[in-house]
Amino acid sequence: MEEERLYKTSDKNLLRNIWTYSKKYLLQIILTFIFLIIMSILQIVLPVISKTAIDNYIQKNYTALQLSDASKEIYQKNISYSYLSDSLVFVPSKLITKDEFYALKRDSVVLERKYYPVEVKYKNYLDEERINYINVGNFCLVEQNSLKEMNVHCLKEVRAKDVLSVKKLALLYVILLIVSFLFNYMQVIILATVSEKIMYDMRDKMIKHLMSLSMDFYNKNPLGRLVTRATNDIAALRELFTDVFIYSAKDILTIIGVVIVMFKMSWKLSLIVLGAMPFVILLLFLFQKFARGAYRDVRTTLAKVNAFLSESITGMSLIQSFHQEKYSYNDFAATGKNYYRANMNQLFIFSIFRPLIDVMSYIVIAVLIYVGGRGIFNGEFTIGILFAFLFFIELFFRPIFDFSEKYNIYQSAMASSERIFLLLDEKSSIKETENPIEPKKPLGKIEFRNITFEYKKNEPVLKNISFVIEPNSSAAFVGATGAGKTTIINLLMRYYDPKEGEIFIDGVNIKEMSISFLRSYFGLVMQDVMIFSGDIKYNIIFNRNIDDKTMIEYSQYVNADKFINKISTGYFTMLNERGTNLSTGQRQLLAFTRALVNQPKVLVLDEATSNIDSETEYLIQDAIKKIMHNRTTIAIAHRLSTIQDANIIYTMHKGRIVEQGSHKDLLANRKYYYDLYKLQYVK
Repeated sequence: MEEERLYKTSDKNLLRNIWTYSKKYLLQIILTFIFLIIMSILQIVLPVISKTAIDNYIQKNYTALQLSDASKEIYQKNISYSYLSDSLVFVPSKLITKDEFYALKRDSVVLERKYYPVEVKYKNYLDEERINYINVGNFCLVEQNSLKEMNVHCLKEVRAKDVLSVKKLALLYVILLIVSFLFNYMQVIILATVSEKIMYDMRDKMIKHLMSLSMDFYNKNPLGRLVTRATNDIAALRELFTDVFIYSAKDILTIIGVVIVMFKMSWKLSLIVLGAMPFVILLLFLFQKFARGAYRDVRTTLAKVNAFLSESITGMSLIQSFHQEKYSYNDFAATGKNYYRANMNQLFIFSIFRPLIDVMSYIVIAVLIYVGGRGIFNGEFTIGILFAFLFFIELFFRPIFDFSEKYNIYQSAMASSERIFLLLDEKSSIKETENPIEPKKPLGKIEFRNITFEYKKNEPVLKNISFVIEPNSSAAFVGATGAGKTTIINLLMRYYDPKEGEIFIDGVNIKEMSISFLRSYFGLVMQDVMIFSGDIKYNIIFNRNIDDKTMIEYSQYVNADKFINKISTGYFTMLNERGTNLSTGQRQLLAFTRALVNQPKVLVLDEATSNIDSETEYLIQDAIKKIMHNRTTIAIAHRLSTIQDANIIYTMHKGRIVEQGSHKDLLANRKYYYDLYKLQYVK
């Protein structure tokens, strides 16, 4: 099982593999990163603007210091005070550092009252309102509590400059928000475009790689699993680019910037915020420890669910015909229950982490409000600083809060990348030659020399078989089911390589031919006809350089035109997936046209007429007789009536050719072929 042999590699190696697809878009990634740096700076600047508005204009005040003359000389060295009045020194509160504040408070020189500076030209308003004030030069200092006693008109006049400054800061705030939006819009567009291109490149390489793999790979891997690789797993990597890589870098820059600004504002409050980090780091460690296994289980069980659904839907007619709906449902219920349990385990881990981070942030906010509030009361902090810190808490904890979601995406993407690169590292058992050789004269001669082959080790399907099919002749292989007939076609088309022996076409070993050239030799018609979504014309020419005249000519050869012309839209009739709007016989006629229209040197019919009605078979046999004269034809058949005119018939039994000859000769031998003939025709 693929899930049992996942990479045992580090994320570093997986990221290196992802980088190989990303580096061609390095310029766009760098541009996106620059935009995110600008956005991070703007995020940090916004609360600083709010702090400035609150402290410098909304809550602008002066602290009164009662100093002796001797003390003035001492504190003058440490404090740039603005105004003097008798023994009082009025200093802008924002200019007093924390150390100076503690020193002043220790000496009991800080007064509890706060003062607001009013320009002298508004002195008459103060007199009219009978507001007490202190004259200090060009200003009148009014106790802040006294401002509440002024009427609204006077207060507006007195604080007009502050209001204007707040308006300017508000306008700057809005402008920065718009700028942030524009940068965010541009980086989202660029990042989304780059991620889609990377996913396109990766999916394109995956599809090309899948097409290069041999059939033994597809025999071992369910369809649903491969579809999951090209859809769900690629989508998980897209989320890694759009939601994790770049934004994680932005989050780191934001956290660093926030910490620097917080320490510049208040080291004491900053330590409160950072005090939660040991607990956060412990939570991150525990989350990472348990998360990855859970994410891997989810991806593994999802692949099993997809594989089961694909298989069940494809075989629904068989399930219903044998009344296996209940058993099929029970099987799916077991698989679905495993997927449910994997998701619940992941959800449990996720649901514990995020609430704990939430609680941690609320505790920090509560402590900040308590310590900051006390600091505001005793003059240690300003309201603007506390407001900014509460804003910074959001910026600081949001990336940590989102970590679980990003880590969810990251681990899901890593689990997906393990599977994607495991698939891309899958080596085809069919090796393409570096110096291909083409036959000088393509005639259609086929030779098997001592071929031995096994699908499973030590269980040979073909045992040392040899034969030669001459150009323009017809050969048929008959035998019981499991005798190895279809395996001969698989080896001839080089879907597999033999364990022993060699295969030649027109004297050239097929291993020395390019695979594309080799397969262009053949026109293949299988028992189960594959019809693709598209019109009839597409299903005939199949992306090959074939003109309409040739297409119609060969449609007439195999009598496919009889049913095509009866449809109003003719060759442009759209077909359902697997051709469900055609009958079995019509699909076979279409397959014959598709095989012959490229004018192959060798026509291969693998039970091609076993599932059609007698009338359609007659039409096909009539067409086959026309085209067998100028090309080699190989037929695999259970119904001996379809191959009686073959030049040579090979009877196979348990992986060996037990007899060969014409239809009449083999009947005369009265051996294996004779026994097969009796089973079909003798009652």
